[in-house]
Amino acid sequence: MTKEELRKSVQQRLGTIKGHVAGIEKMVDENKECEEILLQLSAITGAVNKLSAHILENYTEACLEEAQIADDKVRQRMESLTKMMLTMVRK
Repeated sequence: MTKEELRKSVQQRLGTIKGHVAGIEKMVDENKECEEILLQLSAITGAVNKLSAHILENYTEACLEEAQIADDKVRQRMESLTKMMLTMVRK
């Protein structure tokens, strides 16, 4: 993914998060039930985690390319570590 594609993707995801936050503000103004608000907060948490994972994935890919690791075993271990970190962040 190019830097420009990543920037656009991040901006789009941030727009979604902003929309969720605005929705929660409206729900609070309208005195909606706590359960409804908590559900929306959960959606925001998920969206932020996915955004973090998206940025982390692209950052680690760029770092691995820049490092120019010639040893396939080392590169595979680094890719495995990256996948594990992404799994943790997405939860």
